[in-house]
Amino acid sequence: MQAQIELQHHHDDYECMWNGIEDIYMSKTGETLPRNCFFTLAQFGSFCYMKTEKAEIKRMVALGDGRPKKMYAFLAPLVGFEYRHFEYDTFEQALKKAKAEVDSGYPVVLGALDMYDLPYYPKLFHNMHIPLHYILMVGYDDAAACIKLYDCGREELLSLNYEDLQKSLNCSYPGLSRRNTVCTIRMTHPAGKLQIVRQALAQRASLFLNPSASFLGCRGFEKLISEMPKWRGELTTEEYNKVLTNMIMFFGTVPTLPNALYGFDEPDTIQFAGRFDYASEMLAGFGAEFQNERWTSASRSFAQCGQLIERITGLTVNYLVGKNDEMSSVPALFTDVLALMREGFLQLGAG
Repeated sequence: MQAQIELQHHHDDYECMWNGIEDIYMSKTGETLPRNCFFTLAQFGSFCYMKTEKAEIKRMVALGDGRPKKMYAFLAPLVGFEYRHFEYDTFEQALKKAKAEVDSGYPVVLGALDMYDLPYYPKLFHNMHIPLHYILMVGYDDAAACIKLYDCGREELLSLNYEDLQKSLNCSYPGLSRRNTVCTIRMTHPAGKLQIVRQALAQRASLFLNPSASFLGCRGFEKLISEMPKWRGELTTEEYNKVLTNMIMFFGTVPTLPNALYGFDEPDTIQFAGRFDYASEMLAGFGAEFQNERWTSASRSFAQCGQLIERITGLTVNYLVGKNDEMSSVPALFTDVLALMREGFLQLGAG
């Protein structure tokens, strides 16, 4: 048997868990979205700082919450779609469910997957394990033993054979995803783009400026700034270095480390700006499109945040590779980031 759903796809790197949902939304509504739109709206500003003494990483710093289930829970009601995750014991069960969705006319999100088993990424295929990738399945062909899919990092319709799909779906990441996971999507009552943006930005501002716990939002940021100078006295050198390495890994557009920490003497291909660059670009675009000066002003604030995070990343890398130690200046830089974030989110909350 075979089936395929016709769907307009847009290429937009580094937002895999949202790319397919944006495809479905834009195909149904005729709206256009800037790059990384839903990803940014779903997690931007969800800062968290926690002491985790019993864990390998003793201090956790996150500028945004990139957990797909958390992001879907936040944005789905605003966009107007319903979703459900199905986690199966076997690949055969997952494939059967995915094919049934396609047969009913519904594209389906598959993942998390390990990009190690995706042959259309030749640099990664059987070379590098990168879990937590997601694709949108829009068809299948049993005779050819493959699915048809769209991937955020590719423009064209792709094929993936069942064998490689099975290996890729055998990906479990505790607390984030289990193997053989299928996510069904129903775009039941899609809202207009302006309505989505207004509501999401206002809620993101409120969550940052009025957090529900002391380790979240602006309160968590204040706690980080206060406690960071004490880390060296509280942690061993190995523990301290692990905390810093983990921190800057999540400053990247995707969770990875700067090339210098891998020993590569070449420029990084991604930005380590805490995704402030994406937020700034999105807000600048929406500010111009909807003639909203508050969004434009917030865009400028967040652009400066991104530059400061890149500066912090550079100082941290220099320390970790033994080049020089200027880590004592980092809390002051974080203080500047917090002031700019407050400034930006106050604009969004009023806009």
